[in-house]
Amino acid sequence: MIQYRAFRTWQAMQKRSNNSILALSVGANHARREMDHSADPEIRARTLLNAVPLTERLDVTAAEAKKIFDSAATDMAFLAIPQVIALHIELCVGTVIECQNSPGLIKQHDKEPGWWSVPLLHKTVRFGGHQTTADHLLAFCLKLRNTMMHGAGKVDEDLVKVWKNLPPAAKARWESLAARPFTYTRIDTLPTLGWPEVMATLAVTKESAHEINKRVERALTRKQWAEVIARDYRDSTAVGRRRFNAAPAGQGLTGPEHDRVVQRLQGHALTYYRQLAMTADELRVGWDAVR
Repeated sequence: MIQYRAFRTWQAMQKRSNNSILALSVGANHARREMDHSADPEIRARTLLNAVPLTERLDVTAAEAKKIFDSAATDMAFLAIPQVIALHIELCVGTVIECQNSPGLIKQHDKEPGWWSVPLLHKTVRFGGHQTTADHLLAFCLKLRNTMMHGAGKVDEDLVKVWKNLPPAAKARWESLAARPFTYTRIDTLPTLGWPEVMATLAVTKESAHEINKRVERALTRKQWAEVIARDYRDSTAVGRRRFNAAPAGQGLTGPEHDRVVQRLQGHALTYYRQLAMTADELRVGWDAVR
């Protein structure tokens, strides 16, 4: 798997989200079991809550504490799904910005990518390819996220329409991920959300991100990838910038010094772009192009 800079950033944040959601899920379920099996729920509730700084200021009864732990999955879903989708949008923005360095690869627009509509971002990073199951499900997740952000989480007709119009394969995929269909009672009420929907959203965005990665791999030429690697090495760290700019632009390096720069680029390419199997000559051309 190629790991260009925007994809690496997404990977790191996606992993952090996974770990945080897992920790919260474990904590909420553990606290609920502790309450259920405690001889004195009132004391146990205070002990559990006081383990978190500043919660001692809250006056929470055992019954109220139980409600907190019982509703944790639903509340977490309303917090986590928008955050997971936001990370994916940032991946799309970063991918478009990277691809704009290769003239003619994507259609230019007046606004910066960060201000593009999300549908336009997703269409752009398909590079003319057909919509996949992950693309269809991502559109559903985006609509779900929008109802959370702009409609207090309540189901509206647009969200229902997107769900009902999903291709059968997309619906089946969602139900396999969440172990249940998207469920709601009626329009203008909250849907049934919990850990299953959070995990399904994480899986959908992961599948979509990997598809974007493969599309980018096919869309760029080897010359363009050499330039991507050179920019990535140059901009990733202060050490990379110092080594990359070891001589003033326009003067270049020759002999052993030039070879050492190419060796460092090779090391970077082997770490994050091994699948491309870039040669030293290709990387040298990329280095020269972005100097």
